[in-house]
Amino acid sequence: MMKSKRAMFVWLLLVLVGIPCSLVPGEKLTEEQMTAYRTRPAVVLIYSGMYADIALKGGETFKLPNYGSGSGFFINSEGYLVTNGHVVDIYVKYVQDKGGYAQKVLQDFIVNKIVQEFKQGNGREPNSQEIQGAYNRFMQTQEPRVTGHDAINYVVLSNSETFRFEVKKFSPSVPDGGKDIAVLKIERDNCPIIMLGDSADLALQQKVFTIGFPGAVDPQRFPLLGRENTLKSSITAGAITALKTDYKGMAVIQHDAATSPGNSGGPTVDSKGQVVGVHSYAATQAEGFKFCVPINTAKEFIRETGIETNKASEFTTVFNNLMDAVWQENWFDAQNMVSTALAYMKNEPDLERLQRIILQKISGMNFFERIWQQHKAVVFIVLALVVLIIVVLKKSLGTGPADRSRVQPEPLVDRPKPAPVDKTKAAEESGTVLEGDVVGTMTVLVKGEEAGSFSITSAPLILGRDPGAATAVVKNEIVSKTHLKIIPRGDQFYLVDLGSTNGTFVNGKKITETLVTPVDQVQIGKKGDIKLIFKK
Repeated sequence: MMKSKRAMFVWLLLVLVGIPCSLVPGEKLTEEQMTAYRTRPAVVLIYSGMYADIALKGGETFKLPNYGSGSGFFINSEGYLVTNGHVVDIYVKYVQDKGGYAQKVLQDFIVNKIVQEFKQGNGREPNSQEIQGAYNRFMQTQEPRVTGHDAINYVVLSNSETFRFEVKKFSPSVPDGGKDIAVLKIERDNCPIIMLGDSADLALQQKVFTIGFPGAVDPQRFPLLGRENTLKSSITAGAITALKTDYKGMAVIQHDAATSPGNSGGPTVDSKGQVVGVHSYAATQAEGFKFCVPINTAKEFIRETGIETNKASEFTTVFNNLMDAVWQENWFDAQNMVSTALAYMKNEPDLERLQRIILQKISGMNFFERIWQQHKAVVFIVLALVVLIIVVLKKSLGTGPADRSRVQPEPLVDRPKPAPVDKTKAAEESGTVLEGDVVGTMTVLVKGEEAGSFSITSAPLILGRDPGAATAVVKNEIVSKTHLKIIPRGDQFYLVDLGSTNGTFVNGKKITETLVTPVDQVQIGKKGDIKLIFKK
C-alpha cells in the first residue's frame, strides 16, 4: 500500500511539472521584426508631379510625365502625413503656375530631343548656339503646343488604397534653403499612425531603422521583382554615425542605413518604432553617408499647422494590442484582434501575413497548449487542486506505524445507495446551462475594446440593447433593442437580423440572414464601430 501511494505521489508530481513544461513558448518574433510590423502600415508611397499632353504639326502626340516617387508616414488619424519638401516640389511648382509649368515641360522636352539627336548624329554634345538654332527650327517646322495638362498627386497605402493629396504646409529642399519638410492631407479616417520620438536623445552608434520605398528595388525599375512587391516597404537597419549641421546651421542626423532615391520622406525610427528623423538626402560621392531631418525640427514645422500628433487611431490601438498578443504568444487573442484590424484595413499585406502565422501557431498546438491559451484560469485552478492533493498525500504518506495503529477501521455496514441524479433535468430546473451545452462564444468589441463575451448554446442567442428582451446585452445606441439572433449550426453560426435600425454586416455586406464562420468579419452598423468575434 505504501509503494502504491508513493507511486501516485510521483505521478501527480510529474503531471504538475509536465503541464507547464508543455507550455514553454516557441520561437518569438525578434524585436527588429516587431519594429517592422508596428511601423510599416503607417508608411505610404507618394507619386508627385504633373504631366503634359503635347501635339506636333504633323499630328504626332506625346504624353510627357514629369513626376517622382517618395515615401511618407501618417502622423494623425485624420489623414495627415509628413514627407520631404523635395518629394512634392514639382507638384507645388505646377500648382503655383499650371500653364507656365506645362510650357516649361514642353521646352525641356524639345531641348532634350535636340540634344539626343545631335549626339547620335555628331558624336558630341551641342553647344548653346547649336541648341538655340535647332530649337528655333523645330518650333517653326513642328509648331509644338500643349493640348492639356494635369497634376500627379497620389498617396498609396500599403493595402493599395489610393488617394489624391493636398499640400497643407511646405518647406523646400535643403539646397533651396528650406527645411525639406511637407505636411500632406488625404481624405481618409482612422489612418494607421506612427509615434514621434525625441531626436534630442539620440546617441552615436544608436541603432536605427529606415523605412520607405527605395527606387533601387521598385519593380518598375528592377524587373527581377514581381509587381506585387510595389507596396511592400523596405526596412533597413543602421546606426547613428554623426550628429551634424547643414550649411545653414540646421541640425542633421547622419546614419549608415541602406537607402536609395524613393526613401526620401520616409521615417527613420529607433528600436521602439518611434520616428527620430525624416530621411532627406545622401552623399552621392560615397556609400554609407545618409542624412535625416531631425524629428524635433519637423515637430516645430508640424506644430505651426495645429495638427495633433502621438494620438493613436482606433486601428493603431487594435494593431498595437495585436502585436502585444503576438509578442506574448496569446494566439487565440491575436486571432480575434487580427480579424478586427483587417476590418479596419482590408488586404493589408503585413496583417494577412500575421493572420497566416497566427493560424499556423494555433493549428500546431498540442492539447495542453490549447487548454492553456483558452482557459488559463481553469488551468490554475486545476494546478492548485493538484498541489492540494499532493500536500494531502504527502501528509498521509508521512503517517508513522504508531499513528496508523490508532486508526480504527470503519465497520462494514450495508448503506442504501442514493438514487441517480438526472443532471440535465436538474440543470434545466435550476435555470443553468450544462457545460457541455456551450458550443461557442461571441465576443463584442466596441471601437476595439472588449465590451463583453457571451456563451453560445444550442438555444438561440439574442443580441440587443434591451435587457428584458435580449440575452446578450450591449448598451450602445447603434444596437437595436432586439438586433440579432445567433443560432449554432455545426461548425458555423446562423445569423438572423431582427429588423434592426442600423443593420448587420458580414464581410462588408448587409445581411438579413446568413451562415458565418469564425473567420468572417461581422459588424453592427455600416461604420463598424461594433465588431462581433465568433469562436467555436
